[in-house]
Amino acid sequence: MNVLQLISSTLGYYGAERVVVTLSAALEEMGVHSVVTAFLNTRKEINVGIKEKATARGLTTEEIVCRGRFDRNSVVSLREIVARYQIDVIHCHGIKPDLYALLAARKSKIALVSTCHLWVFEEKKDWLISAMERGLLLGFDDVVAVSASIVPQLRRFGIRAKVVDNGIDLTPFRDPQSDLIKRMGWEGRPIIGAIGRLAPQKGLQYLLRAAPEVLRENPTALFVFAGDGPERQALQAEANDLGLRDAVRFLGVQENIPELLAAIDVLTMPSLSEGMPMALLEAMACGKAVVASRVGAITKVIEHRVNGWMIDSGDVSGLAEGLKEILGCGDLRRRLGRAAKQTIESRFSAEIMAKNYLEIYREAAAHKAGTRAR
Repeated sequence: MNVLQLISSTLGYYGAERVVVTLSAALEEMGVHSVVTAFLNTRKEINVGIKEKATARGLTTEEIVCRGRFDRNSVVSLREIVARYQIDVIHCHGIKPDLYALLAARKSKIALVSTCHLWVFEEKKDWLISAMERGLLLGFDDVVAVSASIVPQLRRFGIRAKVVDNGIDLTPFRDPQSDLIKRMGWEGRPIIGAIGRLAPQKGLQYLLRAAPEVLRENPTALFVFAGDGPERQALQAEANDLGLRDAVRFLGVQENIPELLAAIDVLTMPSLSEGMPMALLEAMACGKAVVASRVGAITKVIEHRVNGWMIDSGDVSGLAEGLKEILGCGDLRRRLGRAAKQTIESRFSAEIMAKNYLEIYREAAAHKAGTRAR
């Protein structure tokens, strides 16, 4: 089977992009040829890091040049790629891939599958975009959600969706090594990490507001933010206003996530909304204690005080208390980390994710063949 993974990567190498590369690599191990294809928008700066990451994993990659919001030539380019690699299934990740895949595969025997990673409603236009995407999904053979919380939004549009948990390649996270603490001069400091795009949905302002309370009991604690995004300047300004200049570091986008995770003591994810966050799975695979909000599929992964620590989104005092308790008790921190690692290895590996998607691909292809025959 030949599968084309189609994504429009404009934000950087974050959750959805990492899922695409991880899934494609795992499918290759199962004998499924994956072609990772990303749009290259010539009218806007775009991060094409996904192509570099996929190439580094030995995957076949393609780019589709797209001039403007809609480019008919991009449809032609997609059809050429589909024909060249004899694609059986196009797996889309986002509204732009959904639209172009529908046009390119029109009246063909190619099966269409789309994964809904997360809809973020930060502006009025976000509601319109999500409604448009859900309308497009009516033309797909199968729709997948990474979190059960997304399913009701699809059902309201008459779309039946299956849930497939994100998975990670466990190998880089089994025993990561790092000299980051020494290089950065962080020796002797408990390190609290936040990894991901600096966007409103991540709730990172609540972490900053919890920091003064944590520092009262742990005056040498260091809060490390890895990632970039539209909230960076606002977060830096708030950190300064709270007098946290010496306790906070904004590292920008980090290429070596296992190395970063090896250096931290606790991962925090005080999000307002999430699908199935890859950073959470990766931190847990490293055996790190995590403090995360009860949102999205996080509740499917973490059991409070068993393999992690749960808080309500926006609960600054609850976040501070969780961090203080974990930092103050090494036995608790290690116990949560061990249980977290076991959880990921048994339930959220890339192999399990790939097997679930392969079953969906086969069902979608069979459905498409039967429909065309009729």
